[in-house]
Amino acid sequence: MTLFFMTLCRTPGAYAAPATPLLQLFPRDGQGTGAAMLMLALLAVFYWQCRNRRWWQLGSGMTAFVLMLDWLMRQDRGSMGQTFFSAAALFGMVYLPLIALWEGNRRLARKIAGDAGCDAALRASEWLLLALLSVPVHLLLFIVVNALDVLDAHALRHGGAVMNCLFSFAQPVNLLAYRDALNMLVAAVPVLLLATMLVAWLRRCRGHQLTMPWQLYFAAVPGVLCGGLLLASMLMR
Repeated sequence: MTLFFMTLCRTPGAYAAPATPLLQLFPRDGQGTGAAMLMLALLAVFYWQCRNRRWWQLGSGMTAFVLMLDWLMRQDRGSMGQTFFSAAALFGMVYLPLIALWEGNRRLARKIAGDAGCDAALRASEWLLLALLSVPVHLLLFIVVNALDVLDAHALRHGGAVMNCLFSFAQPVNLLAYRDALNMLVAAVPVLLLATMLVAWLRRCRGHQLTMPWQLYFAAVPGVLCGGLLLASMLMR
């Protein structure tokens, strides 16, 4: 195999071939070269976040990596070195594109807010309104993700092959069993991006002493209903 991650694949005969479409990212020049490149990219991103005072991104990213590594160290039957580099490879495949997407959305949000609204603070009622708007949008996008079959069975099988290629668990990973949870996570990404843009727009209104449009309160009604139904279902159990 001359593909990225093939040096880390524990069971190449069983899972390397199905995982090839997702692992074919960089050429292999030597043992562990691909994993080392991804580790350097992660370290460069963490250093850049530290230099630019992206403390929330740095803290959440490192915490997520440590928690994932801790769980994998207890579940994986490989050596500590194999588990560490495999975890870094898996984390980098997910984290680096999300950070690039988040930074692009953050720059767009700063342009929307403008100089007058970048430092404007929002009221508690506006944060509550933002949360109430996010609930129905998340549910709507969850329905769209399911209807469009974004995470179809073929993609989930290849994703499971990547996990089984990089790690050696007692039981093979079957992502099809977690399809609904993964769809919820996929639907949450655009909700977070849209929420940051809405916050920027509200700060622009606050910075220019503009009143919040009444249409936002009307749009929050489905969120109030969904939240009320969820709370009622929890109390009636």
